[in-house]
Amino acid sequence: MYKKTLSTILSVVLLGSFFMPFFYWHCFEMSGFNFVLSEHIPSYKYFLLAIPLTTIFHLLSVLSQENNFYSRKLLSWTPLATLMIVFALILGKERSDDSFFSNGNIFSITGAGFWLALVFSLLLTYINFRMRSRSYYI
Repeated sequence: MYKKTLSTILSVVLLGSFFMPFFYWHCFEMSGFNFVLSEHIPSYKYFLLAIPLTTIFHLLSVLSQENNFYSRKLLSWTPLATLMIVFALILGKERSDDSFFSNGNIFSITGAGFWLALVFSLLLTYINFRMRSRSYYI
């Protein structure tokens, strides 16, 4: 597959994983979108908005093939960095008394959408940094 095709597929799947169950909270499955819209969630929920926004910009820049004012490499790093920051914030507050998620450890809190977004953002970052030309195949 070419770099453009692979970047397009990974961007679409990464965007779709934002709408899958991201977190479990009191027996509710919350997608990333529902997590951001909820009123009872900590303030770091707005970090998660960086994932769909940068993924849409990355997808548009891949499809348009024009020089834009933003870099594809920067856009490919942003979802991964966002997920790592949110993961660290949840992990840091996991044992404290003011923890928002009181139903277990980090692995029982996060859903499939979170882990898919983490894996696909890692792959998107790898593809955009390691593949130098469009003629490489995977």
